[in-house]
Amino acid sequence: MVGINISLAGADWQLQTTITVPSGPIQVKDLIPMVQSFADQVVRGTVRSVEESGQNISCKKGCGACCRQLVPISEVEARRIHDVVTELPEPRQSEIRRRFAAARRRLEESGLLKRLVDRGEFVEGDVQSFGVEYFRQGIPCPFLENESCSIHPDRPSVCREYLVTSPAENCAAPSVKTIDQVNMPFKIWPALARFDKVHPGEKLIRWVPLVLALEWSIDHPDETQPRPGPELLHEFFRNLAGKGEAAPKDAPSPSKVR
Repeated sequence: MVGINISLAGADWQLQTTITVPSGPIQVKDLIPMVQSFADQVVRGTVRSVEESGQNISCKKGCGACCRQLVPISEVEARRIHDVVTELPEPRQSEIRRRFAAARRRLEESGLLKRLVDRGEFVEGDVQSFGVEYFRQGIPCPFLENESCSIHPDRPSVCREYLVTSPAENCAAPSVKTIDQVNMPFKIWPALARFDKVHPGEKLIRWVPLVLALEWSIDHPDETQPRPGPELLHEFFRNLAGKGEAAPKDAPSPSKVR
């Protein structure tokens, strides 16, 4: 294992921490626990800054309106979601799989499934308008229970990054005028998504709808070669700082799908 000191700073934000990674070859998915821990530190620091400015975070347990939005996740996190479900004991695992299947049926019945499966043809504006249609269907995340996330420690990074200071009741009918989203100093999930190189001509980074993560992961096994842990971590932070290879624009976070 190798400990790597990290120092990041913005106009009014600073984070210093140490991340430990295996020195030998690992897969990108093996970075996820470390990335989640880093994301939580970023969120905690941002929340402190928000509270010091006199505002309060509205998000809390039992408020799950955002869990009905179109949630784009990186491909590596989609495979992690598949692993999380596969590791569940029975009958819990079968119940979660039924919820994924039910969500898929509702998408098919609404006519949205084919467009979501063919999302590679989306341009930026298409994703925004599709997100509005998706939210109107009211399809809950398969992990939503009693309006709370049942896999909270393993939730994707985009879910960790989504916080608002506007009244919680506004989230049931979100709009640009009614939702005040907290701006994070760093966006974690696009940095993970940029590990997956896009094809020439693609306009958005590659992403997977959380609601289709199980079937996508089965159809797209991980074929990447292991690389030294420090090398992968270095690439992650280059992606985070926007210093990696030139790439298309990010797909939207839930906050933009209105």
